[in-house]
Amino acid sequence: MSSYMLFLILGLGSGATYAILGQGLVLKYRSAGVVDFAHGAVAMFIAYVFINLRGFGELELPVVLIPHQISLNGGASLPTALAALIALGYAAVLGLVLYLVVYRPLQNASPLTRVCASVGVMLGLEAIAVLNFSTQPVATNPLFPSSPLKVSGVTFPEDRLFFTGVVIVVSVVLALVYRYSRFGLATRAAAENGRGAALTGISAVRVACQNWVIATVLAGAAGILIAPVANLDPNSYTLFVVPALAAALVGRFQSFWITALAGLLMGCAQSEINKLITVWSWLPQQGLPDALPFVVIIVVMALRSRSVVARGEDSSDRNPSIGRPRAPLRTAAACFVAGLILLYVFDGVLRFAFISSLTVTCVALSVVLLTGYVGQVSLAQMSLAGIGGFMLGHISASWGIGFPWSLILAGLCAVPVGLIIGLPALRLRGVNLAVVTLGFAAALDAVVFTSSSFTGGIGGLPIAAPRLPGVNLAISQGNAYPRVAFGVLVLVITILLGLLVARLRLGATGRMLLAIRSNERAAGSVGINVAQGKLFAFALAAFIAGIGGALTGYMQGELTGDSFAAFTSISMLAIVFVAGVGRISGAVVAGIMFSAAGLFVTFLNIHLNIGKYQAIVAGIALVLTAVQNPDGLASTSTGRGPAVAIERLCDRAAGEYRKRFRPSDESRPAASPNGSPPIKNRII
Repeated sequence: MSSYMLFLILGLGSGATYAILGQGLVLKYRSAGVVDFAHGAVAMFIAYVFINLRGFGELELPVVLIPHQISLNGGASLPTALAALIALGYAAVLGLVLYLVVYRPLQNASPLTRVCASVGVMLGLEAIAVLNFSTQPVATNPLFPSSPLKVSGVTFPEDRLFFTGVVIVVSVVLALVYRYSRFGLATRAAAENGRGAALTGISAVRVACQNWVIATVLAGAAGILIAPVANLDPNSYTLFVVPALAAALVGRFQSFWITALAGLLMGCAQSEINKLITVWSWLPQQGLPDALPFVVIIVVMALRSRSVVARGEDSSDRNPSIGRPRAPLRTAAACFVAGLILLYVFDGVLRFAFISSLTVTCVALSVVLLTGYVGQVSLAQMSLAGIGGFMLGHISASWGIGFPWSLILAGLCAVPVGLIIGLPALRLRGVNLAVVTLGFAAALDAVVFTSSSFTGGIGGLPIAAPRLPGVNLAISQGNAYPRVAFGVLVLVITILLGLLVARLRLGATGRMLLAIRSNERAAGSVGINVAQGKLFAFALAAFIAGIGGALTGYMQGELTGDSFAAFTSISMLAIVFVAGVGRISGAVVAGIMFSAAGLFVTFLNIHLNIGKYQAIVAGIALVLTAVQNPDGLASTSTGRGPAVAIERLCDRAAGEYRKRFRPSDESRPAASPNGSPPIKNRII
């Protein structure tokens, strides 16, 4: 029994981090209406700032290429208290800048736009940390005394009591300040009705800015606290936002006390699961503690139809504009010809990059269908692609089913998982659904994609090459790599999926999905089965994503779980949003221009060696798109952007062509409606 109690107490360290991060999320939502997915990334970056100040006396700036370190003590370390104070001040400045530059302009934006902006900040901070600090875990000395303490026969490090004490103090201060002080009253007034608060002299913008700074300082404090307990690295720290979101959901994004208690209990439960794994061998041996936040999120969402309490201030729910395919068959034929030309012109690395762009386009089409056409924010599409990819390997090897049936079955295997993700969408949408899907992706990443029996372990899962009777469609044969035949196969499948999405958009089903996207209640009032429509969209999007994952398996020859981690799903939503989430052309642009191993990034990396900065560019582009052009680069609805410039250039070229080679409309006599000669030339 003492060992069980020991693991519970040891979990207070991570639980304190979840609690403080969750309280920061509560502050941000209460004041600005934003569920900040970059909250964990901010904690991670401030932790790096603290460790470098404490160890080397150097202040890290969130930039790359240019000098990003400022020596404060001639290379000597700073005292712990001073380093923590400077790091928290740094966090305050960072929070102020992020709010004014990113979140303040989006106060009236749609929930999808806000989510994507926070994802852009997260990607940017994580990429900067990877470039400046690498991905190797960094350890630091304890902050609090860690001498062994024995209570009731249980010996544990006493710093866990300090962690718990910090959480209690923070919770008491926040609860008292926001309940009894004038600042707390102003925060509640601005959150409930910004215009009404302005009539009493309260600036909702100023109050939100102040709360955002406080929340960022709390995130920095959480990052500093956990650094001595868990080794610091960019990926794991950034994912701390998942259990923090679960804790905030338990507190309904309102109660600091409940959020803190939920965070502490979640940390203790995760630690206890680590103990139970050693006792009960039938439990999954990997990733089970990391799946606990998803279970908490699902339970909370099931018990409450609206876990995030609605704010009093109205916000625009304007969704990104939707494109309407024009002449899909002719467009598909033109794309096929252009793709063939590129496959024959390119060779080696560029041909592989083009094929990689096509596989990303397939998964991006699922995002266009689900998020663009139905308005459901999913952060698990790459996880569904992983299900399809790994199931392809098992279907081919264990079941002995060859191409093309193995490819179709792999896509169908992703459908039940997509339906499971879609079930919460029957009661949730927007940010709530994004939280659920992110938790689901993190759970799959922790439990399924770390299972050696499913993913093949460290070496990966081999994928049998596609073959037809008498035709070898493999990506390699002898010294030929990558082969044009495989590229043609991927090109044809991508075009067929694009035609499927275009046909859906132009048909009655597409009109039904757009009606659900526009207003679910209005759609239900005219006889549309909203639940059936949502589940259909999730199932079809899962099938398309599964096909994309299977094509990725054919391309790589073997798959590993890292290819479909939770962050890849977030990145997928990001690049499709930048390209244009409401358009099929947006999926194409996302695959060719923004995918990490795609054609455009590979070309730039070959000639300019900037491939390692792709994540930073994607993060910045995502933020700029959210602020300046929420419809994406492929859209022309806002009157600005690359697509508008290209359209104007084409119109100008067409005008010059008509001017030179065709008579002007003014000089051409007008015909009567029945085709008879013009009235002025008739004999009356």
